[in-house]
Amino acid sequence: MLCITLLAIYVSQFEHSLDNYLTKISPGEVKTFLCARVLDTLSQLEFTGVSDRRLVVQVWETLPQPHQLVTDILQTLGEAVYGIWPAWYGRDIAFVDEDEATAETTLLNQFKCVDLKTTSQAICLPWLKQAVYACQTRKVPILPEFSRALQLSQLLLAIEPDHVIIVVVVADPVPAKHQLLGVAKVVQWLADKTQAPVGLILPEQFACISELDSVLYGSVSLPAAVAQLSTGTVEGASSSEEAKHILVPVCGRPHPFSPGEKLLAERLAGDAELGQLFQFNRTVRTVHDSAYLVDLLWTEGRVVIEVDGYRYHSNTLAFSRDRHRDYELLISGYVVLRLPHDEVVSDVEITVEKIRDVVQFRRHQARPISEVPQ
Repeated sequence: MLCITLLAIYVSQFEHSLDNYLTKISPGEVKTFLCARVLDTLSQLEFTGVSDRRLVVQVWETLPQPHQLVTDILQTLGEAVYGIWPAWYGRDIAFVDEDEATAETTLLNQFKCVDLKTTSQAICLPWLKQAVYACQTRKVPILPEFSRALQLSQLLLAIEPDHVIIVVVVADPVPAKHQLLGVAKVVQWLADKTQAPVGLILPEQFACISELDSVLYGSVSLPAAVAQLSTGTVEGASSSEEAKHILVPVCGRPHPFSPGEKLLAERLAGDAELGQLFQFNRTVRTVHDSAYLVDLLWTEGRVVIEVDGYRYHSNTLAFSRDRHRDYELLISGYVVLRLPHDEVVSDVEITVEKIRDVVQFRRHQARPISEVPQ
C-alpha cells in the first residue's frame, strides 16, 4: 500500500511538473509559468516528459538590456547547434568533414532530400554552407551577414526540424520594468518567427507587472509542492563546468554540454574491456512503462551510469525524482551507479575503475552458482 501511495504522489507531481506542461505548448505559442524559486523549478526538467523533443534553455540570472536579449538567444542556439555537430536535422550523423572544395557538392547531395514536410520552415542553403564551414573551422555558427530572424529559424531547424521547445528563464528578482517589457516582446517575436513552442519561466512576484500583460494571460502558477520542494542550495548557485542552457542530447553520444560525459567517452573509447560495452544517452523503459534517458547504458549487463551535475541534482525535488528513477530501474533489473560530475572531471581514472568494478560485479552475478568460487 505504501509503494502504491508513493507512486501515486509521484505521478500526481509529474502531472503538474514543468516538463509535462512544456509538451502541451502549441507551435508558435508562448506559455508563461510563475513559480516561487525559478532555478529550482528549472531543475525539475526530467527528460522522461520530453523524450521526443529537443529542449533549449536560455537562462538570465541578471537580465540584460532589451537590445541584448535576441543576441543572447542567438548565441545560445548557435552554441547548441555547434555542440551537436555533426548530428543536425534530427539525424544521428548527417555530416562528415569535407575540405572546402567538395563541401558544396556534399551538402547538396545530403540535404536536397531532407524531409521537412511537417514544418513550415525550409533549409536556406547559403546559410547552411556557411554554418557548416564555421563548424568545420571550430567556430559557433553565428553569421551576421544573415538576418536574425533567418538565423533563428535555421538554427532551430538544425537542432531538430519538428520537435524543439525553447525555454526562456528570468531568474533576476529585481529587473527594471523596461527590461521585462523587452522580454515580453522578444519571446513573442521568437515564437512568431520560429513557430516553435516557447515556455517563459518567471518569479511569481512578476504576476501583476503590467509590462508583462501580453504574456501573462493564461499563465500557469506551478503548485508550491512542485516549485518549492528545495533545500535552498541551488538558487543563485552556479558551476563554471555546467552550461546555462540545456539540450536534450543526441542518442548514442555524450551530452554536448557535459564536460564530464565527453571526458568519460574519450577515456572509455580507449579501454579494451569497457569501450564496447557502454552507449551514451539511451532510453530505458521500466516495468512501470516509464521511459528514462540515461547517461550511459550497458544493455546486456543491465547497468546504468549517471553523471550527476550539481546544478540540476542538488535540491530536494531533484533528489526525490532521482531516487524514484533509481527505484524504477532497480525493480526493472538494472544496477545504477551515480557519479558526481566534479569527480569525473577531477579524476576520470578513478571513475573508470568504479565502472569496471560494477561491470565485474554484474558478470560475477551472472555466473552459475557452480562456477562461483567458494
